[in-house]
Amino acid sequence: MAKIEDFFATHPVFTLDEFKREVGQTIAPSTLHTHLKRYRKMERINAIKQGLYYVVSRGHRSKTTPVDLYLAAGKAAEDSVIAYHTAFELLGTGHSVFYRMYYLTQSPRRQFNFRDVSFQAVRVPLALIRKNQEDCGTERTERLGQMLKLTGRERTLVDCLEHPEYGGGLEEVYRCAEKLPFLNFDVLTEYLRLRSKRVLFAKVGFFLEQHREAFFVEQDFLSSLEQQVPKQPLYLEGRSKKGHLVKRWNLIVPEKVLTRSWEEF
Repeated sequence: MAKIEDFFATHPVFTLDEFKREVGQTIAPSTLHTHLKRYRKMERINAIKQGLYYVVSRGHRSKTTPVDLYLAAGKAAEDSVIAYHTAFELLGTGHSVFYRMYYLTQSPRRQFNFRDVSFQAVRVPLALIRKNQEDCGTERTERLGQMLKLTGRERTLVDCLEHPEYGGGLEEVYRCAEKLPFLNFDVLTEYLRLRSKRVLFAKVGFFLEQHREAFFVEQDFLSSLEQQVPKQPLYLEGRSKKGHLVKRWNLIVPEKVLTRSWEEF
């Protein structure tokens, strides 16, 4: 049917809700699932997971057709926001190749796999939900004609410093963050204020102090972050990681991060 084929042409990855919303205007709702089953049987479409589909390109089979994984992550949940290392990749600063896609959502979801890539949902920070500020530090980008939401430069940096395990570890986080062209310190400050976690002020302050010249960080800004650091020493990375206390930020920092030893290779 022409209406459905037009939809497929503009939605290489789509959700069941999108299909119902756009195609259901001209086709009886009771027959929508029948059409989807028929197109799946024809190998015109296939499922990434329940409720999420991809269109099979002309001349391809369902197992060989290219599928944009960022679109899949961006539509994995109704409120999906691409985040952590996956956001760095979309921002153009990814360093290593990853086989895991991260997205934020308010609804808990199980991890799912598609073509040897894992898709992991992470809860939106509760502090943002309580303040109705879930979108703070996010932006939108167009991909294959579809709009995706992702965390911007500043929020991605903070989130990956908070959870380096979602960024590939501190070395990978540093390598990605160091490729960022600039940072908006107003956005950074607002996001830190909303999160209200002293350890995040410390982690960001330590990172920016190490990169003063690269990001044109003024001493006054570092001083404002310093005023919010935790009273007791905390770890930049996991508690199992040994390190040295950086008194200004009250952070225990691994030796490799202090010296950025990976830059030697």
